Amino acid sequence: MSSITAAIFATKVTSTQEHQLTAYALLFEGSVPVWEIHIGGKVFRFIANTDYILEDGLWQLIDYCNIPRAEYVHDVSNNIPIPIEEEMGEDICKEQRENIIVKLYENNLHFKITTWPGVWMPKLNQKIEEWNSYGIQITCDA
Repeated sequence: MSSITAAIFATKVTSTQEHQLTAYALLFEGSVPVWEIHIGGKVFRFIANTDYILEDGLWQLIDYCNIPRAEYVHDVSNNIPIPIEEEMGEDICKEQRENIIVKLYENNLHFKITTWPGVWMPKLNQKIEEWNSYGIQITCDA
């Protein structure tokens, strides 16, 4: 059985300087790493590439946070997860992973990553430090 090994919370800062939850992603690791994106009462699932678990979770979370609710409200939710490369195509996945810093920087979201023992995210702390050096609002309690 899969277990939750990480979560990413995407928030926006309100006028009172409080963080308002926009969406979140849960990582389930078993035989494959499955991300669940939770937004607007919907759950969207996909299988991440094991070499890019964090990047795949972040860019999908950002995409869902930036599209209008009207565009996903009627989409099928609680779907059976398929590999992200199969759903989006290898070229798009490569482009999104290569441009994750720009994608993180250009949105108006803050990210909080929480991990549990046993999570598999290659170079997690190094990536967070690098992204923070670019002014990206991301924290991690790994």
